[in-house]
Amino acid sequence: MINKSLFSSLCVVVFISTAATAQTLPDGYPADYQKTVAAAEKEGRLVIYSTTDTKAAGPLLKGFAARYPQIKVEYNDMNSTELYNRYISEQAAGGTSGDVIWSSSMDTALKLASDYALPYASAESGKIPPWAVWQQKAYGTTYEPLV
Repeated sequence: MINKSLFSSLCVVVFISTAATAQTLPDGYPADYQKTVAAAEKEGRLVIYSTTDTKAAGPLLKGFAARYPQIKVEYNDMNSTELYNRYISEQAAGGTSGDVIWSSSMDTALKLASDYALPYASAESGKIPPWAVWQQKAYGTTYEPLV
């Protein structure tokens, strides 16, 4: 487990709901992951709320679409305050919300991870450093200097 001050130097992806999956499993994924694949295909949609510009996320989104053509991605590029407020208001109203929250705002990302994120043991965990994983609820995608 990492302390919150170290965690604040990460750009966090919070997995809130069903993880995105594929019809053909990537190398190294457990066989039972096909159940997750089937559920994602049945739902047919992955909603992402992000502070990362759509242009910067473009190659990732294009790669996802190529691997998982059955799953439509709804990518919502917004500022961190809008992202946080939208998510908590949708949760309070009991409606649908983002499946993945990708935010660079450490204080609100950690709050969302603490209050709402469901644990998700990513099959990719072995490919990222242990300090980039917080309680299997938040995954760091970068680290940045903090002054």
